[in-house]
Amino acid sequence: MELTLPLLEPSANAVVSICFSPKPGVVPKHGGTYFLSLTSLTPPNFNLTRMDPDAVAKAFVDHYYSTFDANRANLGNLYQDNSMLTFEGQKIQGSPNIVAKLSSLPFQQCKHSVSTVDCQPSGPTGGMLVFVSGNLQLAGEQHALKFSQMFHLMPTPQGSFFVQNDIFRLNYA
Repeated sequence: MELTLPLLEPSANAVVSICFSPKPGVVPKHGGTYFLSLTSLTPPNFNLTRMDPDAVAKAFVDHYYSTFDANRANLGNLYQDNSMLTFEGQKIQGSPNIVAKLSSLPFQQCKHSVSTVDCQPSGPTGGMLVFVSGNLQLAGEQHALKFSQMFHLMPTPQGSFFVQNDIFRLNYA
């Protein structure tokens, strides 16, 4: 997938390829498990910190929920061994454990509808906080559930992001 993302400096304009690949630097194949990888096509001295965080957050959120809804097991490469998920108060650490938790949820089919995405740059290393609210429609259920989820994305040396922290809550009113 390729998007033109606005940069924080109005005089600079770049085309940035947002690519979800099995490993940093690997061209993605349809149907695989993907990392979020950002590659500058122009200019050559492109800097992630100059990219619009909202565009990065939206691309990540779109990828995350479409993957979750299609096959939760394919989310594993978005997490690392030191990643942590807090799901309804239960803390789970490490990519294999996180995937096991998400795969063991008591429903097989669902559809996320995102209502809001808010993000902020996080720290000097280029991290990003992403807060999502929306609805979760479970197969066979008449009413959707409201949810909130927070992701702390951290950059890798290869220019990808991984999920360092993930907090999920259903919202009951």
